[in-house]
Amino acid sequence: MTKTHRKAGTSSDESFNRHYAAIWGEERWQNSLLPALQKPTRYACLLNRYSSLEAAKQCVSDADADADAELASLPLPQIESKNPSHLPPNCFVKYTKPTSDSQTLLPSSQPFPAPEPPGEQLQTHWNLDAASLLVAHLLDVRHAENVLDLCAAPGGKSIALSQNIWQHLHVDDSPAKQRAIQQCPLRAGTLHSNEADAPRQRRLAANLHGYLPKALFDARNVTALRVDGTNPKAEYELRVKTASGTVGYDKVLVDAPCSSERHIIQAHIKAKAGGRVADEMANWRPGLSKRLAETQLKLLMAGLKAARLGGTVMYATCSIEPTENDSVIEKMLSQVEKERKKGAKWSVKVGFNEGHGDEVLEAQLIQDWAEKTKHGWIVLPDHSSGSNWGPLFFAVLTKVPS
Repeated sequence: MTKTHRKAGTSSDESFNRHYAAIWGEERWQNSLLPALQKPTRYACLLNRYSSLEAAKQCVSDADADADAELASLPLPQIESKNPSHLPPNCFVKYTKPTSDSQTLLPSSQPFPAPEPPGEQLQTHWNLDAASLLVAHLLDVRHAENVLDLCAAPGGKSIALSQNIWQHLHVDDSPAKQRAIQQCPLRAGTLHSNEADAPRQRRLAANLHGYLPKALFDARNVTALRVDGTNPKAEYELRVKTASGTVGYDKVLVDAPCSSERHIIQAHIKAKAGGRVADEMANWRPGLSKRLAETQLKLLMAGLKAARLGGTVMYATCSIEPTENDSVIEKMLSQVEKERKKGAKWSVKVGFNEGHGDEVLEAQLIQDWAEKTKHGWIVLPDHSSGSNWGPLFFAVLTKVPS
């Protein structure tokens, strides 16, 4: 590493810290948020309901073999869904067993085992940050709905979203499965998982095939799309094609590419340990967020246009930069209003329950998961619950008639 490169890396590091200290406050940034972001990412284990439950349970048992670990179900907030068939993700998290001096369970960053390589059997589980599962859960996907995951690679959130769409194909029997068989056509429901980048799209497709039943691909219920969501005509390529024409999606997830500050911080720590400067930190500039926000806005507008009237769109990023979060929502609202004045017959309501809010759900989020922002919520690893999830910003949007 050259002296010039080292100096540039140090300068970027200092600029990075000044920038985020100005946003979050010097005291919180230095004493709470930055140290939390420097910790190893904590993972939850999502069990695949389309796979063998015995194999999934064995996976959990293997994870529990660690003498210092204790497993528990992930405590997701309750959704007052109008559809009684809604099932929360089947998910486990690890805690460190209490010592003789304390009975408190502490979050564990020890990873779950990786799933077995793809074979004749579907893969049993997917490891991911529980904040991602929270977003998938809050989108409230229901049996037989049409769902779009606009920025889907590598596929973890798509796997999570898929768990409620085809309950009749779950391996285990349940009241929800029986209701699904009785109430809906077996071939109903669509999951379109999209990725514009070709190599990432191929990986996404392979992951979907590894977790979801082959019958869903044969019937084209599941498709890995490759559409550039920033293209003004993207909605026409994205929409669900039927014998009678195209229809919009019931639920859309726009988990947009972002600054990923925790990744930058983790890469910087690893590089410094080896006497190097991480490219991610050396290349960081405050102005990058503004350029990313332009892309994020285009993706969000594509997601909204692809949704049906009454459909729900979840916008999310793993950034702690307001320019990529609340500011994108503000710009979207402004753009929607301009398009409405030009003749668009739809608008957007921000928040749970079509903008009316949900006091019980929001109280659960504040207590266990996230803090409120101007237009949404942000899960941060220094949350008072001590869970160490995130970061993840999300905003719930409903497309309504204007």
